[in-house]
Amino acid sequence: MNDQREAELTALFERYAERYMAGDAGAVAAMCDAPFLAIRSGTSIHLPLESAVQDHFAELTAAYRKAGADRADIERIDALWQGNRAVAATVHWIVRDSSGGVIRDFRTTYQLVGPPWMIASYVNHDFVDG
Repeated sequence: MNDQREAELTALFERYAERYMAGDAGAVAAMCDAPFLAIRSGTSIHLPLESAVQDHFAELTAAYRKAGADRADIERIDALWQGNRAVAATVHWIVRDSSGGVIRDFRTTYQLVGPPWMIASYVNHDFVDG
């Protein structure tokens, strides 16, 4: 990935994390395309309207606040460019509480289209021991 593309993705996901951790579901939803597809625990969640995307993120951000999440740090971004107008970006997130303790360490792959870059879908990498 070239430096400019890398910087664009990093800036986008930093903004996403800031808004997500602030509980601003409307701002997070505004970064997403609609219809939107979320895949969590192997289940497809089809969100046809922007209002449904916002409701989805409102529920998720509330759960993070309830768990004590304070910030989401980007450990790494791996991008698979699909031409100039699409990219699958896997972000390794570390969510921390206000004292720096790890609440969650996980990866999510986002499909983006653009520019301007919009998140069209995401897939959480859910792994279960055993």
